[in-house]
Amino acid sequence: MNLSSRAEPIKLGILGASGLVGQQMLRLVMQRRWPLGELRLIASAKHAGQPWEVEGQRGVYLEASGQAFRGLDLLLSSAGGPVSLKWLPEVASAGVLAIDNTSAYREDPGCPLVVPEVNAHELDSMELGQGGIIANPNCSTIQLVVVLAPLLREFGLAQVVVSTYQSLSGAGTDALAAFEDGTRRAMAGETRDLPASVLDVLPQIGALDEAGHSEEERKMMTESSRILGTEISLDVTCVRVPVRRGHGESVWIETREEASLAQVLDILRSAPGICLAEGEDQPTQAGTAGDLDVHVGRVRGVSGSRKRFQLWIVTDNLLKGAAWNAVQIAESLFVRV
Repeated sequence: MNLSSRAEPIKLGILGASGLVGQQMLRLVMQRRWPLGELRLIASAKHAGQPWEVEGQRGVYLEASGQAFRGLDLLLSSAGGPVSLKWLPEVASAGVLAIDNTSAYREDPGCPLVVPEVNAHELDSMELGQGGIIANPNCSTIQLVVVLAPLLREFGLAQVVVSTYQSLSGAGTDALAAFEDGTRRAMAGETRDLPASVLDVLPQIGALDEAGHSEEERKMMTESSRILGTEISLDVTCVRVPVRRGHGESVWIETREEASLAQVLDILRSAPGICLAEGEDQPTQAGTAGDLDVHVGRVRGVSGSRKRFQLWIVTDNLLKGAAWNAVQIAESLFVRV
């Protein structure tokens, strides 16, 4: 979509602009030629006052404040839950529409939780120029529901079991830097004081609840049903793996209606936002870095059943899992104006 023909320039702010996701948001906005009347990059006190320049525009990073947000049309936010909880109510009250990439508002019934390929209708009550908060789902949730939604519509879903393989970039800038430094030292033969993420997998992302589910697992289970618009039986194990970028998911599904493998492949082949790999060339986490699609491969049936299937899902967690989904949400609003 080329937005350069939009009549009204957009006054845009990016909160968390110096972080991994914030930088991807900025890159996408520039690549897609948003008609910007004003661009404000808002970051932590550590970066405030430092100069920035991108695509002929320049300025200095602003520290979050009422003045920094005042007069904006749209705010793309990815600065952490506590920052969102502190500032976004004030931002929305001032008439700014915020799309928030943190977990702060994902369970708030007053804030739409949106993956445009799945539930764009949740945006019907939202408009630029009217304040509000739209929640961007968890990265692993996004890629899962893009694939589950067309199968749910066609065949119903009785049960879904997922194991994730989540990269270090999902843990943020500091975790990724520690992983990269630790990997270099490990490859040089060092064995002491290496981060736990180096040369190992970590079968827990976030604190465990009384039932033994990690924080990341709870997010996926709660968010998926809300986005899909129906309760589904979803069991999840979330694992951090020593990969820089890209999240993988091994998924087992049981449909309510019988289906052939050919029918499942046809549905996935035509679904929006999905790139289906067939044959020997299968998607990998490193191989899909920088790509906007959700990639699906290894689709196969379970022997003796016409309701059970297995598949492999991969996407760039910084793009479709975060920045690109937020940009898609914004562009869904632009085209209605």
